[in-house]
Amino acid sequence: MIRKNPFTGDPVLFAPERAGRPHAFADSQDDARCPFCPGHESDTPPEILRIGDPWRVRVVPNKYPPAPGAEVIIESPAHRATFDELAHAEEIVRVYAERQRAHRDATYVAIFKNEGTRAGSSIAHVHSQLVPLPFVPPRVERELAGLARGCPLCAAPPHLIRETSAFRWFAPHASSMPFQQWIAPKRHASLVELDERELAELAALLRAASAATRTISDGYNWMFIGTPHFYVDLVPRLTTIAGLELGTGTFVEIIDPAEAAERLRR
Repeated sequence: MIRKNPFTGDPVLFAPERAGRPHAFADSQDDARCPFCPGHESDTPPEILRIGDPWRVRVVPNKYPPAPGAEVIIESPAHRATFDELAHAEEIVRVYAERQRAHRDATYVAIFKNEGTRAGSSIAHVHSQLVPLPFVPPRVERELAGLARGCPLCAAPPHLIRETSAFRWFAPHASSMPFQQWIAPKRHASLVELDERELAELAALLRAASAATRTISDGYNWMFIGTPHFYVDLVPRLTTIAGLELGTGTFVEIIDPAEAAERLRR
């Protein structure tokens, strides 16, 4: 169900059934039985996609969807694995692109990872999510308006962490949270327009970013921002969004992005 903020018209997804998720209101993720582990495939809805035999990646419908068509991408059979440890990361990134392409009829497709309880994960097993939406999210609407004036991602950024032939990984100059990072292709392209070489480079950078971020916090989010020049926004969860941020939408940053880039390079 979608409702609208009476002042702004911003959409809000109502999904009361998500209150039934494991650990929806608890800090602990310890579970006697993980629905994403091998041998427990019957605990999830019937799978949409499987990579490998035995499987390395599974895609299943979200049992507690925030919106119709939501999917979970189970990224490894290993319960305690983290993304930076996954040798098959390139296959996972290909799945991101493939599943976004499969939802081409959606107005917008949100792809994101919640790593750790501080980042909103309710199951510890390594996974990401995809949610097709029947509207363009307010953040993306604002960024599209900005892109109409010129693309800030096409220029070389000042706080570079690492560069490949096709991508830049950097700390945004106006970061809103400590150690925030963006990974953007050098060419003006969407995720589904990337070729095999570019997808491989993106997978390698996501592994490196996951490893670097985990030296700062064991909880982080990454979000694929689906503008015409897409990018990945990665945010370690170190601080709490408090009254000023919630009340004004304005963030207070406490780490200089130049310092963040230097630490992440190390």
